[in-house]
Amino acid sequence: MRIDSNLAVLPIKADSQPKAKAGDKPPESTVVTLSAGATASVAAKPVDVTGRLEKIRALLDKGEYPVDLDKLASRIVDDDASRGRGSAS
Repeated sequence: MRIDSNLAVLPIKADSQPKAKAGDKPPESTVVTLSAGATASVAAKPVDVTGRLEKIRALLDKGEYPVDLDKLASRIVDDDASRGRGSAS
């Protein structure tokens, strides 16, 4: 998955949303629920991206982090293709 930083999404103003009346049920398409297992899994494993990146940077600095150059090259080519740049032949 790639995040495109060139897209801008404007926030929705609170007063532009229709007011819900007491007892109104939200539309089915906006209701999202997690199973008990999924909720427990999310709560049990907080994501620490910054900490993980710091560990990887430290290993890279020491030369102890194995880099799969074939996998890296493949992902670079896939990213270029997904951006519409074509492949480098």
